[in-house]
Amino acid sequence: MQAIRQEFFKSFHRLNYLVYSLIIFFTPILAMIAYLLADPSHAEVDFVYHHGYFDAFIFIFMLVSFGSTLAEEFQFDTIKVIVSRGNSRMIIFFAKIIKLLFDYVLWYLLAVASYLLCWLIVFSGKDFGKSITVANKGLVFVSSGHGEITYIWENFVTYLLYIFLIGSIALMLSSLLKSNSIAIASAFIIWLGGSIVSSLLSAFLYKHFHLIKWNPFNVSTYIQLQVFDGSKAMAQLSHISQTGIISASIIWTLIFFTIAGVVFNRRNL
Repeated sequence: MQAIRQEFFKSFHRLNYLVYSLIIFFTPILAMIAYLLADPSHAEVDFVYHHGYFDAFIFIFMLVSFGSTLAEEFQFDTIKVIVSRGNSRMIIFFAKIIKLLFDYVLWYLLAVASYLLCWLIVFSGKDFGKSITVANKGLVFVSSGHGEITYIWENFVTYLLYIFLIGSIALMLSSLLKSNSIAIASAFIIWLGGSIVSSLLSAFLYKHFHLIKWNPFNVSTYIQLQVFDGSKAMAQLSHISQTGIISASIIWTLIFFTIAGVVFNRRNL
């Protein structure tokens, strides 16, 4: 508990943590204003149809948090102070994982709260529970299909798997590097480059080497599309079943967490 309290204390006393939280909260509000200014008659349906725009900021800030949480301890030599207080490095490591999970839940709830408040106050929430489809006249609300509560819950689960898979790679890099800025930059480069390379390998080598489908970047590409979609079309794109995509994402995340924990525990102070 001491190690966990310490992680929360450090975050809550940092200006960047407050700035990240404010950006995530105000993004739906700014988007709502933009839709009202652009086309007031269709503002509600456009606002709801693009309800996932705040995910991008959550992903960026979470990747920054994963990439810096271990590296900064060595960069600023604070690891020596923490260890001298009697906590083992594995306890410190697990405290950081708990704090990262808290960050995701907090930022996701902030974004959802802002989004729902905008819908309720500005648009009266009259179409809440309906889904959106494309008709002859453009986007329209319909009573059939998944409503927003279902979407919000499914998005929470799929984004959790996605962010923690990519984040675990950033955390592993953070355990190996001393500079948190290099760790963060490396995580972004590997995420972008890995996704491109994975797509190329799957396109040209899958017929000859089927195991390539299990690489973490192929898994991460289809997590958000496939976790709640058991269709054959999605399985054909990823070459992995719905159960396989979920299992693989969890296994890869645990592997990268394990590597990061072992390196962090054995790293020379």
